[in-house]
Amino acid sequence: RHLASTGAVEKIHGGVMLPHSSLEPPFLSRLQEQRDEKLKIAKLAATVIQDGETLLIDNGSTSCYFAKELISHRNLTVVTNSTEVARELCSRNYNRVFMAGGEIRSDDSAAYGPTAIEFARQFTTQCAIMSMGALHAEQGCLDFDLAEAEFKRAVLPHTSRLIVVSDHTKFGKPGVVKVCDLSRIDLLLTDQMPSDDIADQIGRDKIMVAS
Repeated sequence: RHLASTGAVEKIHGGVMLPHSSLEPPFLSRLQEQRDEKLKIAKLAATVIQDGETLLIDNGSTSCYFAKELISHRNLTVVTNSTEVARELCSRNYNRVFMAGGEIRSDDSAAYGPTAIEFARQFTTQCAIMSMGALHAEQGCLDFDLAEAEFKRAVLPHTSRLIVVSDHTKFGKPGVVKVCDLSRIDLLLTDQMPSDDIADQIGRDKIMVAS
């Protein structure tokens, strides 16, 4: 507590970490932010997925909670760049999991870059479930990391349905790298209704709020 009060470390659930000055906290820290809200969104997301579907799941923190909620689903085909998502869903209920290759980042154990993108582009999926760093009325769907945004942009043309899982703290938040327009979202799963300017661009009938 003393070190945290002086700024020498940052407290996280179960321990401490060195201070991080980037716009988005490290992955383990992000998993703990709005954890209850993310769990509710993940549970809701699992209800819109049917057994046997083909999914693209990214490495966002809410996406990782979502993967845990799919434990009772069967015969899924999952394409992911996340080792956490792959670990949760492989060898379970006859699922097939395809893991994008490339360099694994130490921060979040996910693969990004040209190799991961080229691998993921080989698949056509029924749904892509993605977290976004920010949802902004004027700027659209945004991320804070170029590699993450590039991966998402690359796979969007290869999915029939984009499901965005984002808690309310992402609404109106300024991001850095654009992923897509808000109108590209087929379904937004969240914990609170966004502001009118965001909701109108997505379409209110395309927004589900977890209770």
